[in-house]
Amino acid sequence: MEAKYDVVVIGAGVAGAVLAWKLKSLKPGASVLLLDAGDNTLDAATRKRFVSVFSTASNKDALSPYQRLETSKTVPSPDLGSPDKHYIQAGPDRFKSNYVRIVGGSTWAWRGNCPRWIPSDFELKARYGVGENWPLSYGDIEPYFCDAEDELGVAGDHGEQADFQGAFRSRGFPMEAIKQAYGDQVLKKAVDGFETEGKTVKIVATPQARNSKPYQGRSECKGNANCIPICPSGAKYDASVHIAKYLEAGKQTGSGRADTAWRTLVTRLDVAPDGNIRSVHFRDARNAKAPERMVEARFVVMAGNAIESPRLWLASRLRNDRDLVGRFLMDHLAGEVTGYTADPIWPFRGPQNTSSIFDFRDGDFRKASGAFNLTVGNDGWGRKRHPFSALDDSIWDPANKQIKAFGKNLQNDLVQGPKAVTKLVRIGYSTEQLPEPDNRVMLAEEKDEFGMARPRIAYKVSDYSIRALEMGHRVAHAILHHAGVAIDETPEAMPAYNGAGHPMGTLRMGSSASDSVVNDVGRAHGHPNLYAVGSSIFVTGSSVNPTLLLTALALRTAQQMAAAL
Repeated sequence: MEAKYDVVVIGAGVAGAVLAWKLKSLKPGASVLLLDAGDNTLDAATRKRFVSVFSTASNKDALSPYQRLETSKTVPSPDLGSPDKHYIQAGPDRFKSNYVRIVGGSTWAWRGNCPRWIPSDFELKARYGVGENWPLSYGDIEPYFCDAEDELGVAGDHGEQADFQGAFRSRGFPMEAIKQAYGDQVLKKAVDGFETEGKTVKIVATPQARNSKPYQGRSECKGNANCIPICPSGAKYDASVHIAKYLEAGKQTGSGRADTAWRTLVTRLDVAPDGNIRSVHFRDARNAKAPERMVEARFVVMAGNAIESPRLWLASRLRNDRDLVGRFLMDHLAGEVTGYTADPIWPFRGPQNTSSIFDFRDGDFRKASGAFNLTVGNDGWGRKRHPFSALDDSIWDPANKQIKAFGKNLQNDLVQGPKAVTKLVRIGYSTEQLPEPDNRVMLAEEKDEFGMARPRIAYKVSDYSIRALEMGHRVAHAILHHAGVAIDETPEAMPAYNGAGHPMGTLRMGSSASDSVVNDVGRAHGHPNLYAVGSSIFVTGSSVNPTLLLTALALRTAQQMAAAL
């Protein structure tokens, strides 16, 4: 590590990795340092170790492959199912999404879904009188959507997605869509054309950052059913791809330094009298007692998520004149409806999701209720019920405490029984949440072992979101009922919401400092050499995954920063 760099990027998730690589591509002579608290390497052996740890873990959740990393024991983050390990929940409702702080970020453990946002997602207030408008339009971002699809390697059906709800496409996908699972095809035949809640249902292939053919040196999808938490083959994109490209760019003749510093926990930024960020301070992420060190930078980029970036901003006491930093926290509140098909559909063969229903992402109902996206699960009942539970039901009679079936009888029951593993089906719904100023990240009085204030989260699920959850549940129920699925709950029995792992907002972009923290390229209004990338700069949340958009915006920011360099 040098004493000073042109650019220091904090966070090696997809936003930070893509931006660092793009900067080196556009400005080879620039010196760049990419920092991250994680301590994992990025080679095939590391992936193999992650798979091995996952295969032997007794608790197979979204973070289990990474539990043996040294920094996962020292650097605090919210565990799956127990976010209070890191968060201080100020209520009145609980913020339920988690994340993993490793090199490559949460793309190690994501599902890979990459649908584009649609024009109305950027014009929510203008069209429906709720939320806010972005300082950018869909047309402004569309070329970067194309570039992001190429960089992530998105497989999709151009014919299905072209001009969908006004989202025109100037370029095709780099790969044809991943083949839809057999169960999805059965459901598609049964429900395409079905009308409910004023919409006509159509099941389409999910655009996803997963190779349907060999692409950029990575293999095609091998059909593993554990995309969350780890892709064994590397066919699903993760940010190690662009970290490797960034390091390779630094080896080119005449290139400035392209350095990395893993196991590096950034604790604060130091501000010069002119408002520029002067230095980045950090400590060894493996040792809370290690001395603080620092590095200087011409430009600094916050590339953490929507919890850690505002936490660092507030801990550094950066400009926050209108108390906007940390506000407008959003997520995609989610639920699912499950049941059993009449005949076996054989889930768990291929990715966990290959099909979606996008028809409810837009409409006049958004004036009073959030939009929602529906996904067809190829993973049985998903997080709701482990397939081992079906095995338990078939084997064991708890009332009489005796074995019900074994041998051939058990095999037949598991395949053909009314509640067979082969008949598990689900439709998940992911709902839009409005940017509410009182949903926010603050600094708690409680500190972690590094002496940093823990994130204190105030969070309330509004009536707008509750109506979206209720409508999503009704629609998912109606679709499965129309398909003849034996559903295990009533249309009114909406379960408690889940978090989608998509924290957004908290450093949102805008045209002026009066209503935003950064401008439309992520540059801080109050600090000329400070940028932010990632979902923290989102203005609204849409109802679909944020990764494609945050990648597109990171590419756009890198282009603007390169001009400044």
